[in-house]
Amino acid sequence: MPTKNISIRMDEDLKSQFETVVGSLGLNVNAAVNVFAKAVVRCKGIPFELTSREEDPFYSPSNFAAIRESLEQIKNGQIRTFHSVEELEKAALKAIADAD
Repeated sequence: MPTKNISIRMDEDLKSQFETVVGSLGLNVNAAVNVFAKAVVRCKGIPFELTSREEDPFYSPSNFAAIRESLEQIKNGQIRTFHSVEELEKAALKAIADAD
């Protein structure tokens, strides 16, 4: 099958890191880019999820699930809450003393 050359621009540091990683996998940059291109064609899209770095992780579904779980544990008395730093410090000192 005939081949065509392509040229891409990449940050110098990124290229160096990329070469190191793909080299550790036994590939060169050309082979790695071909693997990526074949994966794109096979799945008819980018073969991994793309997200915005600007997206606030607080609003992620996994964080909301963790918040709901923590609130449920607090309601069920599984997690003790403290209303001040002083209250937390007293509890911590008591726990240390009880452990001795």
